[in-house]
Amino acid sequence: MRVRVAIAVTVVVAVVALAGCAPETRPGWTPASWQTVGTVTADASEVQDAEASTVAMRIRNDDVGIDARWASLPGAQPINAAIEAAVRSAVATQASATGAAYHPQVFAAGAGLGDRGCTRGATTAKALDILGSRSGAVVVCEVTVARGSLFAETLRTVTGANGTVASDHSQVFYTDLSTGVVGTDADLFTDTSALWIEMVDALRREFGSLSLATVAPPTPDQLAAFVTALGGSRFAEGSVAIPVPTDLQSPALDGLVRWNARGSDRQLYVTFTPDEITGSLTDLGRALAGASGAFSGPTSAGAGFEHIPCDLVPCMAMTLDDGPSSLTPTFLDVLRDNQSAATFFMLGQNAQRYPDTVARVAAEGHEVGNHTWDHKYLTDLTDAEVQAELGNTEALLQKLSGQSVPFFRPPGGFVNDHVIALAGQSAIMWSVDTRDWSGPAAADLARYAIDTPQQGTIILMHDIQSVTESVFAQVIAGLRDRGFQLVTVSALFGGAVPAGQVHHGPVH
Repeated sequence: MRVRVAIAVTVVVAVVALAGCAPETRPGWTPASWQTVGTVTADASEVQDAEASTVAMRIRNDDVGIDARWASLPGAQPINAAIEAAVRSAVATQASATGAAYHPQVFAAGAGLGDRGCTRGATTAKALDILGSRSGAVVVCEVTVARGSLFAETLRTVTGANGTVASDHSQVFYTDLSTGVVGTDADLFTDTSALWIEMVDALRREFGSLSLATVAPPTPDQLAAFVTALGGSRFAEGSVAIPVPTDLQSPALDGLVRWNARGSDRQLYVTFTPDEITGSLTDLGRALAGASGAFSGPTSAGAGFEHIPCDLVPCMAMTLDDGPSSLTPTFLDVLRDNQSAATFFMLGQNAQRYPDTVARVAAEGHEVGNHTWDHKYLTDLTDAEVQAELGNTEALLQKLSGQSVPFFRPPGGFVNDHVIALAGQSAIMWSVDTRDWSGPAAADLARYAIDTPQQGTIILMHDIQSVTESVFAQVIAGLRDRGFQLVTVSALFGGAVPAGQVHHGPVH
């Protein structure tokens, strides 16, 4: 018992002695620290407001092995040409690889090509999920920025065959609609070496380094890998999330246990505010990072106003005769909802009855054609009567639509060179006649109208027939499912309609 007391006394004395040797505290002192720039995360949040009105596009050609989806902004936006050029480049690459010539191609009903344009998640999906069982190149797209006047679309091209991915490449196209500037990821960043250093510094802090030593600059190979990774940057409202290259190496990270054990199953990002990396952002990059609010970009007034490259996309012309009528608004609704355009060959007497419908046809980008005043066969008339039938109708249609009436369609197809000379315009005929006026069953009419057309077809239907009205939505959806883009007659020919009798569009 005496021993225990002695030990206790000794410990107390030792503690008191040590306490007496403790240094004096210094008020206001804090340990050395570093400035933290950037936040490390295992995910870059998706841009939740990346929604924009776009023109959805899709092509597929099995000869060269290409299946491509993309989207254009409404109107003649400079970014549309850049995106289309990238799609054409992918097509050319496949054509060169296969030795096959590209041409717009359509498929049997059920092809699923009505599903077109960009989809959320396309840029982050697994490459093999994108390729599927297809061989060749698959191009998908995603709208990744749509805020204020700023817009970005990512095109991702995955190539491979037999369930094996050969390559996976993404390219981002940006535009500021307020200035018209268009750029890619290469146009967003400057002084990328300094940005690499900032990223490595943020990573070493996150993974436990206590060093205050300056991060060594990247080697040329490290910088090249980083510049490639910058293409996957995410510009959210007020921040820039930069992906960390999966094979990133730096002496500043060597020996960090948590860094070496991090695994490669998740993509790491370092997120900066624009102010933190202002010296590494171009004007376009700063505009993207700072953009906020709802997208102020254009909306489409109608598919007929949009540029459709019919040498790239399989086109056909939907033509509707004998209207307008009380049924015509239903046809217009279907066309609007399916981003499709048509040419309406109108009778003067009917246009007189439905002037507002004529105006709507033109306002939504469709084309107005002349079908005479009251459907008389032109080859049975005198010269004066032909000129009256066409002239009076043209004058009225121009007045009601506000657009020129560039050609005519002869009732019943009865036309000759003399009538064409009197008209002074092309006579637009057809290559597929649905004969919807003859009383077909609705199912038979729909199937014929969907299955028969080929690239460049000019199809004839009537917007005064109730059976046509009943199946029109099915027909348009079915044609788009096969891969068709429905355009006006003028668009089918790129604005240069041939003279004389015109039965079919160009076959590219």
